[in-house]
Amino acid sequence: MRSLLAAVTLAAVVAPVSAHALNMGTGGTSGNYYAMGQDIKNYCAGEIGADLNVMETGGSVTNLLGMTNKDYSIAMVQEDVLHYNAKRSPQRVNRNRLKVITGLHEESVHLLVPKGYEPESGDKNMWSMLFGSDSEQPSKFQLSMLKNQSVGSWGGSIVSAEALGYFFGLNLNVVETSKNVNDTSKPIVLVGGAPYGPVTEYLDSGKWTLASLDYNAISQTAAFYSNQTVNYQIDGKVRSIPTVGIRALLLGKSFRKESRNEPMINLATCIYANVADLADDPDTNPNWASVYDYIEAEGQSDWSYFPLNEGALAQ
Repeated sequence: MRSLLAAVTLAAVVAPVSAHALNMGTGGTSGNYYAMGQDIKNYCAGEIGADLNVMETGGSVTNLLGMTNKDYSIAMVQEDVLHYNAKRSPQRVNRNRLKVITGLHEESVHLLVPKGYEPESGDKNMWSMLFGSDSEQPSKFQLSMLKNQSVGSWGGSIVSAEALGYFFGLNLNVVETSKNVNDTSKPIVLVGGAPYGPVTEYLDSGKWTLASLDYNAISQTAAFYSNQTVNYQIDGKVRSIPTVGIRALLLGKSFRKESRNEPMINLATCIYANVADLADDPDTNPNWASVYDYIEAEGQSDWSYFPLNEGALAQ
């Protein structure tokens, strides 16, 4: 599977970065990243001393690669993708080169398991007990049960599946697949805001169930995962399934010369000062409400941040 340093095809022609125009890598035009990028431009472009170009891209992996290749000065990247590539390419992805402008919204990790699934190896009896053909809600799933297994995924979720395998030493074989509820040959890992459409389709088929993930066990190894509960209708009953979440981060390129960092500091300050309005504005993306809650609760990701301009906030 491709990594950060593998060649990818950008989803848009990228304009050159200049002192007066900062390119922001987001996602597809119908997605949350692109919409939130437009919101940031509308609220803050006049406050940072530079123009903002909101770029359509392929998402987190493309964005992170674009930052290391100088295509983007700013980009939205999932926290697991950031940490995964920091481990694999520390010279290019590290806390000195890239810093957080602000935390954004969270998305949920979904581990879909076919009913009656038998693993390629390992404790088949345990799998049968947890994910048999009956409709009982499964017990909490131990990630170690995925060791040496094949899992399917697609899009940006592929890298999230790889990150799970990497951080937990699972030796996963992540197979790029397409959405097909009838292909019950392997579990599926998908990351998306709950309720996530593809997950609902899989569960509605009656052939799949959703694994309950143990946040306490997972966070001991990878603290950037958050505690989440998702609600889905499974076998005719609405169920609350514990899982873990991944936060999106707005990252900026960091420079040794402090004056080069002023646009990033101004952008961080502008978002902080306007997040309540971004959350309340009926014309902005709904995810700003959760960003507001996160900032109000003084949430912090395990990464370095651009400082706020306290003088501007005091005015």
